[in-house]
Amino acid sequence: MEPLTSILLSAALAAGPGVSASQTPAGVIASSDRMTFQEFDERTRMSANFPNELHRLYGSEAAAGGRWGDALRQFRLAARYGDKYSQHRISLMYWHGVGVERDPALAYAWADLAAERMYPTFVVLREKMWLELGEGDRARALSEGAALYDEYGDREAKPRLAAAILRQNKQITGSRVGYNDGRLHVYAPGPGAITGSDSLTGVDLRPMYAPWRMDPQRYWAVEDAIWKDGSVEVGPARKAHARDRDED
Repeated sequence: MEPLTSILLSAALAAGPGVSASQTPAGVIASSDRMTFQEFDERTRMSANFPNELHRLYGSEAAAGGRWGDALRQFRLAARYGDKYSQHRISLMYWHGVGVERDPALAYAWADLAAERMYPTFVVLREKMWLELGEGDRARALSEGAALYDEYGDREAKPRLAAAILRQNKQITGSRVGYNDGRLHVYAPGPGAITGSDSLTGVDLRPMYAPWRMDPQRYWAVEDAIWKDGSVEVGPARKAHARDRDED
């Protein structure tokens, strides 16, 4: 399942060292990373006003290309806006040592952060990781986790995303007779009815302005419903053996 409906996923900024798909543990790769150019372009437009979705998209595309340094940077940016899926992907990268030096303690700290809202799949993965940790790693995981929560936890991250959502509301409020930036056409033919399309591609952008996406509380409620009732690729939480580390 793609995280948070089909409005998501990726593209990269700076090229970093690549890791081929054949060298990457299956638990780190998601099938939703692979997109056609058209899919990527459409999802980028749909996610333009949501930094959590946009950077998740960039990270996913970078992962598909084996640019794991880029993927980590983009997932971290998404994580600052409370994106639990991106926090989960970072956790798997540290657990398997893909794009970074393997660090089970830090992997658990990110997994714990991803499970902050108690989404069942992420909670299960976190607990599997905990069982694999030694006492030293467990102590360090708790210490690392405290620092991560100070920057990436919902208490700090949700206000960042709420501000971004409210900014986009201001951008379309007041456009009652029509708005045209040369590409995007948005107009309101009646109370609360917003329609829109990209003038070059014809992509229907109305879902971008769905009422639930314009209200932070409703946005998180939909996100919670998706993660609690849906399914997601998380990959196995298993120890990376010496052979795995050599291949990475």
